[in-house]
Amino acid sequence: MEMRMSTKMIIGYILLIIIPFLTFTYFVYNQMNDKFVSQYQLANQQNMEQLAVNLDSSLLKIESLYSVFQNNNALIEFLRGDYTNDRDLIYYYLKEIVPTISFSYLGEKFVKNITIYPKYEERLINVSGFKSYHELDTISKTSGWNTLSPKKGLWTIDSSMEVPSLSYFHKIYNDTYSNDLGVLQLTVQPTFFVEYLQQLRNLHPNNAILLVNQDGNIVYQKIDAAFTVNQIAEMKSLSIASGNGENRFAHNELLVNSTSLPRLGLTLVEMNKKDAMFTLLRHKFGWIIGGCVLLALLTILYYVFVSTLTKRLLLLSRHMRRVEADSLHHPYTGRTGKDEVGFLILSYNAMINRIDELVNRVQRVELLKKEAEFRMLQAQIQPHFLYNTLETMRMLARASGDVTVADMAYSLGDLLRYSLTKQDETTLQDELNNVKRYLSIHQIRMQDLECEIFPHEEMLSLKCPRFILQPLVENSILHGLSKRRGAKRIAIRFTIEQDYAIIEVSDNGSGISEDRLIALRQVLTGEVIAVSEENQVTGIGLTNVVERVKAYFGGQSGVMFSSVTGEGTVCSLRLYVKGNRDAKVDDRGR
Repeated sequence: MEMRMSTKMIIGYILLIIIPFLTFTYFVYNQMNDKFVSQYQLANQQNMEQLAVNLDSSLLKIESLYSVFQNNNALIEFLRGDYTNDRDLIYYYLKEIVPTISFSYLGEKFVKNITIYPKYEERLINVSGFKSYHELDTISKTSGWNTLSPKKGLWTIDSSMEVPSLSYFHKIYNDTYSNDLGVLQLTVQPTFFVEYLQQLRNLHPNNAILLVNQDGNIVYQKIDAAFTVNQIAEMKSLSIASGNGENRFAHNELLVNSTSLPRLGLTLVEMNKKDAMFTLLRHKFGWIIGGCVLLALLTILYYVFVSTLTKRLLLLSRHMRRVEADSLHHPYTGRTGKDEVGFLILSYNAMINRIDELVNRVQRVELLKKEAEFRMLQAQIQPHFLYNTLETMRMLARASGDVTVADMAYSLGDLLRYSLTKQDETTLQDELNNVKRYLSIHQIRMQDLECEIFPHEEMLSLKCPRFILQPLVENSILHGLSKRRGAKRIAIRFTIEQDYAIIEVSDNGSGISEDRLIALRQVLTGEVIAVSEENQVTGIGLTNVVERVKAYFGGQSGVMFSSVTGEGTVCSLRLYVKGNRDAKVDDRGR
């Protein structure tokens, strides 16, 4: 039997939702009490265990601050007594130790105080962050920190206040961990426990929370007034009697969950009342009957509403069944409206119009794509064809006795081969060889061009990006020497200064004006955006060279210019090689 969609929705709503819901509710209320309690407690236990994991992670994060101080060379040297000069002590205290303490405060919001107890040094004990080693005597009686191994710290709990105070102690050792130099104390904010335990209070506002130590003493409690003293004592004794630190049980209308905090040696205990969980399930049976009547009335109203809603959907679905590939240009013309169904109809019309447009566009794109592929195949020339052609030209020139043309063809072939290689990394030796071939071609064109190269043998094996030297030489020839009449000179010098490998390209060209030199420096330092006249000085561009050497060698690297109008220009490429895994240069000479 066929029914309208609205009728199906109402019948389905009754059969699939209302009746099963009422039946299941009644069955659960009478038969599934124990299972519901178990699931409820299991969820509570998982929440508590997750809370314990989060709390343990925060404690571990606080403990990790110890490595920051243990690895601080200035602090170790101070604790060891290496600073005999007070001026050096103050300098390294302000430069190395104070920033470390400030970083620790900023890195961990729960740290309240950081205190260092020097074992051998008496200086700085009046400075914030340092105290006398003798003040630990009162702590050592109870905490046992003085018996710790180098890899282990100790958490202590002060439960004398309303909210327990946590402190973490760890010995600071020398570089070989053979002798302890002092003790680091990290004091935790009092709100540490409050913030974490508030999460349980947010889930169960009327619960009771206890923190019990290994001796069975309560170090912290947050108890609602609805619980009696006897219930609290009973809850504590049952949690201790469980013995495993992680347990859940129901006892005398109480739901108790507990989990251990091994890093602190505590047990977290939560207690809830069963009454709060079953309040909604204890209504009289008459309320259930009244609820059924109300559901029936709402169903009738729902049927009327659905009938008005589904009419347009049915008309739209009939239209969609008639839509085919050749009828995409026929949109739905029925009533739309301004609600969600109307928006759906408008979106559908827009969609089929868009599909029709895309189908036509795809056909045009396919035709253009095939035409472009055909043209690309026509224009494609394999690189080895160019090499063979240049080699043939060189052999013909040499056969005819034209050595100059043969050498030029040979150099051009090497330049082409170097520029088309797929490797991104090379050495300064290969870069220098490429520049030599580039200059040899220009010397044939410019008979009065003199080239001087002063290499540094220890620098030539340094690995570097490709094409960082040729743009500098090309810049000197095109923008310096090309405007000069008479003898033209260009010099390339390789030097080493401390942590830098420096390559200077100098010429005796026309030089650069002061205004243009300032603008060029601003472009190379990134202060202004480069225009085409500056960043396209060569095929690669000086700006590109600067970006690549900084990315490869570090931000300290770069290109510097100095020039005197009418006398020439010096371009210095500075490569920061300290710490570079591929840099193997001797910094003792130039």
